[in-house]
Amino acid sequence: MIIAQIVDARATEYERKSQRIDFAALRPFENVQFAEEGAEVRHVYAQNAYAVQAKRFFAKREPITPFNVPEAVEDIYFDPPPASRQPGSTLGSFSRKSVTPVIEQTMARIHRFRDDVTWRVFDAPPSPAEIASVDVWVDPAVKEDDYDGFVAEAMAAGVIVVAARTAINAQRCEKGRTGFLVPPCDSNEFTHAILAALFKPEIARARSEASRQTVSKYRSRQRTRVLLQVYERLIA
Repeated sequence: MIIAQIVDARATEYERKSQRIDFAALRPFENVQFAEEGAEVRHVYAQNAYAVQAKRFFAKREPITPFNVPEAVEDIYFDPPPASRQPGSTLGSFSRKSVTPVIEQTMARIHRFRDDVTWRVFDAPPSPAEIASVDVWVDPAVKEDDYDGFVAEAMAAGVIVVAARTAINAQRCEKGRTGFLVPPCDSNEFTHAILAALFKPEIARARSEASRQTVSKYRSRQRTRVLLQVYERLIA
């Protein structure tokens, strides 16, 4: 099987990491090659990405999203290096223009109750050590097609998550069993969930334990198995 991987210039961080994972996971397969010339399958990494069958003029396509092909996390996030901790409590998020108002409004509310909480907002994709350095990872996504919250990476690194209740985060957090889910854009509810995650271990513990027990779902082998089935359907 010859696969062409095409990364769209507008690809999000979710699609870019998916391409890296797919390339690393599929490369050891003896029956898989990567090349644009003679490709049987063309996999485009972009929003609403699709795989396309080459032999019939790329006419046959199938969507590839976290809802029909599992999300995967790069192996380095499953065993992050020891992280230095600062005094007080630290939140972490990945920066996007759309989430800035929610972060600012939530932080203002948190400071009404606590003055020992800081919020690190990463402008670049956070490394495993950076994620491991925070106490709670927050994804205040406001759009259903925003998959760039690094929620799966935080769970792989063993960090408790508070996330907006988008469809992808509901799936990642198993409808609230493995992480806190909050209505999008609701800074009041984000404040309550973050404070519970930080300071109410009797509430957070069950979610942390459930997350540790289920985080293997983000191993690349799960995604690779399903992705190969998609490719094989396209070239059948």
